[in-house]
Amino acid sequence: MLKGDATAALAEIEQEKTENWRMIDLPMAYCALGRKADANAALNALIAKYEKDWSYSIAYVYAFCGDADKAFEWLDKAVAYHDAGLGGIVTENLFDKIHSDPRWLPFLRKLGKAPDQLAKIEFKVPPLQ
Repeated sequence: MLKGDATAALAEIEQEKTENWRMIDLPMAYCALGRKADANAALNALIAKYEKDWSYSIAYVYAFCGDADKAFEWLDKAVAYHDAGLGGIVTENLFDKIHSDPRWLPFLRKLGKAPDQLAKIEFKVPPLQ
């Protein structure tokens, strides 16, 4: 999907053996194909089954589909549920569509992952002996 070929992505997703990954990717493929009703149905099924376990992933599905309000709602849930996925939020491309949203940087700041916060981290590597 990130390569712009939603049809090929859907074909691959349909072959995915791991249910949760299939359920996460399916609504994004449907969104990319303009199949809004199918995307909503697939997303509702994902939420019904994996709300607490995959809240971060639900957030990026909403972001990918262009629903910033729902994406931020689910990011807040990911924080509440202590979703480990939040650790990789800075490098996750599926949030690209909401980077320009005025809520993005304050959310990163709340996590301690705003660019200025990350820039202050000092790495001390001992010299090789």
